[in-house]
Amino acid sequence: MPPLRQMIRSSSPKGFAAVESPPDDAPVNQPGRALGGNPYIRCPLPPFNATIDTMRQFNENGKIPTRRVIPLPTATTAGGGNSITNTTVINQGSGGGGASPTTAVITSVTVQVPALTPGQRFLTRLTMNPCIQLVSALTTIFGEVRIYSNATVQQADAPRATDTAPPFELTQGLITDVVFDTAPLQWTWQNRIAVNSDSPRSSNFYVTVINPSLTIGTSAGRVTISYLPLES
Repeated sequence: MPPLRQMIRSSSPKGFAAVESPPDDAPVNQPGRALGGNPYIRCPLPPFNATIDTMRQFNENGKIPTRRVIPLPTATTAGGGNSITNTTVINQGSGGGGASPTTAVITSVTVQVPALTPGQRFLTRLTMNPCIQLVSALTTIFGEVRIYSNATVQQADAPRATDTAPPFELTQGLITDVVFDTAPLQWTWQNRIAVNSDSPRSSNFYVTVINPSLTIGTSAGRVTISYLPLES
C-alpha cells in the first residue's frame, strides 16, 4: 500500500479549481418592510407534520417569521342572521304520507312446555315479528332454552349437547342459547337483535327447550319471552 502522503491529493483535478464562498451578510431589519412570501412554499395549505415543505414556511427576508394559515371564516354580526335547524323524524311502520310516529311497546309470548324426561328436547314455534330485540326470558322450570331464526337450523342443532359450543363457522341462525340452572330462572339480554330468516320471511321464531339432566325429569312449565318489535 502506498504511503499516505501519496494518497492525499495536493492539488485540484484537471479542470477543477477551488472557489472562495464568503458567507452572506446577515439580513438587515428594515422597519415597515412588507414581508414577502416564501417562493419555495409548494402548497397553500397549512403544515400538518414535519415535512420539507413545513421547514420552508418561514420568510427569510424579514425579522418576523411568516406561517401559512387557512384564512379564518368571516365573523357574522349579531342580529339579522338566519338560523337553520335540521330535524329528522323517523316513523315506524309502513303507510302513506302523513303517518304519525308510533311507539314500540315491549310484548311477551309464552311457551307451554310439557313434562320432559332426562335429556328430552321439546321443539316448538312462536309467532312474534320479522325483526325483534330480545329483552328477557323467564322460566318456571330448570332447563336450556334455544331460539333460532329458521326451522332448518333448529333441526340441525338439536343433537348438540348442553354446554357444548356450536360450530359458529357453520351455524347460521342460532340467536341465543341460555341454560337456566340457578334461581331465579330469569335472563336479561342486552342488544340482542333477532331476524327471521325463512324464505319467504315470516314472523316465526323457533324455540327448543331441553332438559339437560340425564337422571332427573322436569314437570310441565312455561317459558315467557319478552321482546321489542322492530318491524311489523
